[in-house]
Amino acid sequence: MNAAWTKYLPDIIREWMEGRPHLRKAIDNTGWLLFDRILRMLIGVTVGAWVARYLGPARFGELAYIIAFIAFFQVIAGLEADGFIVRDIARKHGDTAVILGTSLRLRIFSGVICWLAAIALMYLLHPDDRQLCLLVAIVGAMLVFQASDTVDLWFESQSQSKRTVLAKFVSYLFSNSIKVFLLLIKAPLIAFAGVICLESAALAVALIVAYRSFPTTDRWRADMAQAKELLHLCWPFIASGVMITTYMRIDQIMLKEMLGERELGIYAAAFPISQAWNIIPAMLVASLAPFIARKKSRGEQEYQDALVIIFRFFAIVSLSGAALTALASPWIIRLMYGPQYQASAAVLSTLVFVNLLVFQGMAQSLWVVNNNVRIVTLLGTFLSAIIAIIFNSLLIRKCGIMGAVYVIFIAQGASVVVIPCLLRRDLLNLYRRAFIPIKWNGRP
Repeated sequence: MNAAWTKYLPDIIREWMEGRPHLRKAIDNTGWLLFDRILRMLIGVTVGAWVARYLGPARFGELAYIIAFIAFFQVIAGLEADGFIVRDIARKHGDTAVILGTSLRLRIFSGVICWLAAIALMYLLHPDDRQLCLLVAIVGAMLVFQASDTVDLWFESQSQSKRTVLAKFVSYLFSNSIKVFLLLIKAPLIAFAGVICLESAALAVALIVAYRSFPTTDRWRADMAQAKELLHLCWPFIASGVMITTYMRIDQIMLKEMLGERELGIYAAAFPISQAWNIIPAMLVASLAPFIARKKSRGEQEYQDALVIIFRFFAIVSLSGAALTALASPWIIRLMYGPQYQASAAVLSTLVFVNLLVFQGMAQSLWVVNNNVRIVTLLGTFLSAIIAIIFNSLLIRKCGIMGAVYVIFIAQGASVVVIPCLLRRDLLNLYRRAFIPIKWNGRP
């Protein structure tokens, strides 16, 4: 075994893995991805809090608004086609250059169109605010640079994610170093917007450099038939992605439009801390996916029993993390953001409990994949986006910032629990067994 990390394993596990090269490769690949997520989260939360503290709630809210606005166009520009591209490379290895070349050109084209569309829409919404239009033009340029993520898919298909992780880390470290420099020289808001675009450009350069050390055998080229097939496959996922972005980001758009930049800044400051917990279920789901798949193949009863245990475990972990964060929220906000963000403590102490639903949603994804019922997730997402728009328009006006927090609970609860359980009785029975301490069909 050549992987350096294996020397830290117990002898019995290391010996067991000796004859399983594919398993070692998969674990090594996943480990690099998890390392990347944890490191980026730690750096992002720390530097992001420093930036928010320097800019103040109003200017930070303005930047948060631009990022939320561009997020809608990111979904479209990215085509939501990653899974299909990786799958096609695995199935049609001889066509790899055509698949990647076509995907890259489609993403560049859609990125340019989405960039121009974002600028035009912001101008229509705020024709008198040149600052906002300029910020959208600067940050929106990342929509073109994100086409370089196609190189990442080549590495992923070859279990070479460590190359991507290194490229992302270098670009992320570079951009955050620039942010620190801008903080020290007290740069204006527009400079921090420029760093967002600069990070995407730096990542594109880093991925190109990484690709040169591990290229495809043939030169990339585009094919019209491949482009039509890819667009035909991915458009439902683009629609789904827009719906997901709607119910996750529309609150920030509506808060700024209805209450102003300062209130949005107070609201947005709580999100990175609350979302930091989400790396735990992501790691657990990745680890548990093969285990649950084996349980499913052995029998329905064994499979359902395992899901019940996972649902309960995720609930305990999320509740514990939420309670600790809520209790410490005044101290966390004061330490990281300063007294001007003190109102964010109330937002954080409530918002963090939505992680109970987020954790359950990730646990539920194991059920969705193994039962092949993705339509349930799509319907839940679509209806939740509508719910988010309607309830935000009502509760933000009535309750202010906390109204947007309440809507997150409503929309997330509808997406994760209410709508799926109405559509699938078997999922409802799983939740009953997991959380209602009485016997169902003779089983606790």
